[in-house]
Amino acid sequence: MKTQLTKNKKTILVIEDERPLLEVVNEKLLENGFGVITARSVDQVFNAMLDKNNLGIIAASNIKQALDHLENLEQVDAIWLDHNLLGKENGIDFVKKFKANGGRWNKIPIFVISNTESSETIKSYVDLGISKYYVKSNHKLDSIINDINLTLN
Repeated sequence: MKTQLTKNKKTILVIEDERPLLEVVNEKLLENGFGVITARSVDQVFNAMLDKNNLGIIAASNIKQALDHLENLEQVDAIWLDHNLLGKENGIDFVKKFKANGGRWNKIPIFVISNTESSETIKSYVDLGISKYYVKSNHKLDSIINDINLTLN
């Protein structure tokens, strides 16, 4: 897990399995003044070890504990989420785990950006209360970032 935070700026958690795309999204968000936390899998978000020389997420024995640690370390203002991720779990699994803890976690906007165009998959995300679903090939990166910015302001 990689963390680049900026004081007094909005922080975006980006969960994307494709490393080149993850790097481009990270750079573009930084250019637009966001702090960024990146991960490539659901496990990486909830189980990454805290490096004492770098901010990150403390390993936790359960999701609630991981979210509590995350909340203590930094403010996540929005989530950029791909559907297909590394490991056994996908974006839907992440949203279920994330929102199961209630509280402020239910209020954080989640933007799903995926190549998956299945209406069933999109409906599953909408039913879970995500903010917006984008098919990657149909939207420009700048447009998605502008939508996130508008939602957060």
